[in-house]
Amino acid sequence: MGADSGVPSWRASLERRPPVDSVGELGVPIPVAPGDAPVQFVDELFRRDRGLRAVAVSRSDGTWSLLARSQVDYQLSGRLGYGRALHARSTVERLLPDCQLVVGSGVGLDEAADLALARPEAVRYDDFLLVDESGPRAVAVSRVFQELSATLRYAAWHDALTGLPNRRWLSEQGPSFLESSDPERTAILYIDLDNFKTVNDTHGHDAGNDVLVQFSDRMRASLRTNDVAVRLGGDEFIALLSDISEPDAQKVGQRLLDTILEPMPFGDQTLQLSATIGLAMAREIDGEDELGPLDALLRHADGAMLAGKQQGKQRVQRLDRQESDPFARLAQIRRRLAEAIEESAFGLSYEPIFELRTGSCSDLQARLTWDSPELGLLRSDEFMPVADRSGEGRAIGRGAVERVCAHARRLLDAGTSGRIALNVSPAWLSTGELAADVFAALTRHDVPGSCLQLDFSGRIGLVDPEHAASQLRELRTAGVEIALDAYGSELATVALLRSLPFSVLNAAPSLTARIDVDRTDSVIFGAMVNMGHALGMTVCAPGVERPGQLEVLRELGCDRAQGPLITESLPVRLAPIGTDQGPLTATRGTMVCFTDESTPNVS
Repeated sequence: MGADSGVPSWRASLERRPPVDSVGELGVPIPVAPGDAPVQFVDELFRRDRGLRAVAVSRSDGTWSLLARSQVDYQLSGRLGYGRALHARSTVERLLPDCQLVVGSGVGLDEAADLALARPEAVRYDDFLLVDESGPRAVAVSRVFQELSATLRYAAWHDALTGLPNRRWLSEQGPSFLESSDPERTAILYIDLDNFKTVNDTHGHDAGNDVLVQFSDRMRASLRTNDVAVRLGGDEFIALLSDISEPDAQKVGQRLLDTILEPMPFGDQTLQLSATIGLAMAREIDGEDELGPLDALLRHADGAMLAGKQQGKQRVQRLDRQESDPFARLAQIRRRLAEAIEESAFGLSYEPIFELRTGSCSDLQARLTWDSPELGLLRSDEFMPVADRSGEGRAIGRGAVERVCAHARRLLDAGTSGRIALNVSPAWLSTGELAADVFAALTRHDVPGSCLQLDFSGRIGLVDPEHAASQLRELRTAGVEIALDAYGSELATVALLRSLPFSVLNAAPSLTARIDVDRTDSVIFGAMVNMGHALGMTVCAPGVERPGQLEVLRELGCDRAQGPLITESLPVRLAPIGTDQGPLTATRGTMVCFTDESTPNVS
C-alpha cells in the first residue's frame, strides 16, 4: 500500500484491517492423502497443481501430519536420480519428516511463532499443519510473522485504552498527512479536557478511563470521514482536518465542545465535563525554520489551547501570529518536559538565608531551574505549573529533593549544620506520596529531617485540607520545616494558616519592596510579623535589595531575609553532585557584620 497504490502512507496506516488474533484465520485448505496411499498419489497431486505447497496426511494411528512439496521433491529426485524407483512401492507415510508441528485453530500468533522458532533450524521456517473441525489446513510461517508484525505495528500506533491513533502514529505519519494536504485547507485542533484531574481524584481512575473512552467514541462520531482523531496521552487529543476552511474547522471544534458537554454516565452517576480547544491552520507555519512543519503546527494549536484556558476554558480558541509567542513558549515547555525529565536536565542554585538576629547565614534556599537549549534558562515558577498539569510535577519534585538531600549530606560531612529550603509543588500533595517520597530521600542519604524545609505556594489551598494536613504533620513530626510561600499574595491567605501546620511564613516580595520608603507598607509588614510570631512561626522576608530594608526588617522583629543584597554579599558555591571538584564549599555559617552604612560584609 502507500506509494504503490497511490494511497498516502498515513491513510494506508489507518485503513489496515484489524490484526489477526489466531492462526485459525491464516489456514489454507489443502488436499488430504491417506498415509497408506502409494507415493505416486501425492506425486501426482503436486504435478497437477504447481502452486500446491503441501498436503495433509491422515496417518494410520489416527493423527495428522503435513507433507510439503519440498519434502516430496527431495525424496523422489534424490539418490542419484533413482528416488522415484526406490520409492516405487513406498507409502506416503514413509515420506513424512520426523519433526512435525500440528496446532489447533485457537493458537495465538505469539505462541505459534514460539513453536515455530523452537523447531530445528533445518525445518524452522517450514509450513505447519492446522487441524480443527473444518478439516486440515496449512499455515505458512512467513504469514505468522507477517501478521505478528502487523499486530505489533498496530499496537505501537494505537492507544490501548481508546483505540485511537497515538502520539507515535502522529510523529511517524503526521508529516505524510501534511505533505498530502493543501496547507490553505488543513487545520489541527488541540483538545484538552477541562478539570479532568478532578474526575480521577473524586471518582477514581476507572471513571477517568471511562470518560476518555466515551469522549473518544464521541470524537470519532463528530469528525468527518477524512479527519483523523489522535490521543496524545492523558486527557489531550488531536484532530487533523484536511480539505477544510477555517470557518468550517471552527464548526468542527464547536461540535466537539457540544458533544463533551453532554452528560457522561458512569455506573449510577452522571459526570459533566467540558473541554478547551486550540485551532491552528497549516498555512501559518510557512517559513518557520526552527521546527518541522508538524511540530510547528502542534505548537501553534497547543498555544491557542493554553490561551483558551486562560480566557475561561470551554471554547475554541484561535491566535493571531503576533499574539502567539507567550503561549507558544508554554506549548514548547509542555512538549519538552518529558525529555528534560529523562535527561535530568534540571539544575539547582543556592542562595543564602540571612538570620537578622545573629547576623549569620546558616541556611540556604535552593532554586530549581531548567537550562533548555531551545528555551533558555527557565525558573521553576515557569515550568512547574505546566509539569503539574501534565502529571510530571512529582517526578521533577522527587529529583529535586533527592539532590537537596545529597547536598545536605555533603554539608553535614563537612561539619556544617543548617537547613536547605526548597519550593515544592502543592500538586505533589494531591498524589498522597509527598511525605513517603521525602522520607525515602532523607533515609537514602542519612539526613535528618531538620536539614530540610519545604516551601509551598498559596496553591496548596486547592488541595484537600485534610489530605494535605496529614502529610505535612508527618513531615513536621520528623523535623522538616513547612513554609507558606508568598504570604500576602492572592492565594496565600490567613485561611491557610488556620488549616495547615506551617512553621515558617515567607512574605510576598511585594510586601517588602517599599517598607523602607513607605510607612504604610512597614506597618502592614510589622502586623504580619506579629501575627506569625503569635502563631509560633518564623517569618522570612524575600526580595531584599537595599540596606534600608534590612534595617526596617530588624526593627520590626523579622527573623530572616533573602534577596539580591544578601546573595551578592554571600555567594554560595556548591560543587555538583558526582564531580571531583574537591571538598564542598559554601558560605553557610559565615558570620556577617555590618558597616556604618549597614551593608552586609563577609568577615
